[in-house]
Amino acid sequence: MEKNTTMLQNSEVMIMQKKAMATEKINAYIQKMKTMEKKFDPLSHFSLHRVLSQESPEFYTKDELAQIEKINHIVCQEANLPLISQRNVKRVEVNDKKRCRPSNEDIMSDEERRVKSKSAITRKPIIRKKEIVLSPPPELPNHINNMVKVLNGSDIKYIMCKELYNTDLNHNNNRLSMPISQIKSDFLTEIEKASLKTRDQEGRPFGLKVTVLDPCFNEFSLSLKKWDMKTTSIYNLHQDWTPVLLKNNFKEHQKLDIWSFRVNDKLYLLLNDNKSQEIEKSKEPKNSTMVSKTEEMKNEDVKRVKIAKSID
Repeated sequence: MEKNTTMLQNSEVMIMQKKAMATEKINAYIQKMKTMEKKFDPLSHFSLHRVLSQESPEFYTKDELAQIEKINHIVCQEANLPLISQRNVKRVEVNDKKRCRPSNEDIMSDEERRVKSKSAITRKPIIRKKEIVLSPPPELPNHINNMVKVLNGSDIKYIMCKELYNTDLNHNNNRLSMPISQIKSDFLTEIEKASLKTRDQEGRPFGLKVTVLDPCFNEFSLSLKKWDMKTTSIYNLHQDWTPVLLKNNFKEHQKLDIWSFRVNDKLYLLLNDNKSQEIEKSKEPKNSTMVSKTEEMKNEDVKRVKIAKSID
């Protein structure tokens, strides 16, 4: 028992000694930290120190502020920048909140800054689209008016002036294209427009049966179809367009006036090559025999139409 008690006492003494040594070391370290001089280095994180010294100078001593201002003066001189230091910064209280504002008179106000920023913005010039002035339709030629009267037609409308291209004269294509963007009048009924939008099982558009008269008033049965492209839509006179080409000596870049009229609600399209118009407009024809021939052709065409009607 005596041995155990003595051992316990010795251990307690050792623990107390270790604690005393530890406290001595801690106190010596604290004293050393107190005696150590803290050196302020304004170069490290200088941008941050410069902003903080202007916004919250209470975090720095007078000596530290002087060091920051000295370095700031050197940097501004090298970069040719205006010097902003603690001397020309004064505090303004707005709504009980402190904020710093430069007191330099050369610095612009907020309104001047806004006006300058607006004027500095380069605005793109406004390009106004020119209004497209539609040319009036040509006068209805007498020979077309007479033909429509012979057929007991009505609702005459001018569709477009079509310039013939190689694609229109190619027999393999077998079609005459009429871009909708060049159409001058609404010559189709709502039912006809709806029928042109329908498609068959293979996705091909259905056609609208129309009767086409060439410049010599020869009749042809064709199909009018509407093709919807990416940017526009086109009417095409399809099927049996090649016989029209074989019957007429159309040339590339030749222009045709296309007219429409109706006979008992059936749609007719008439192609006019303007040659007869030129003859009508000339007050004194150069060759009287040419005029007589054209009159004979008109009479023969009228007779042909009457005979075709009697056969039907």
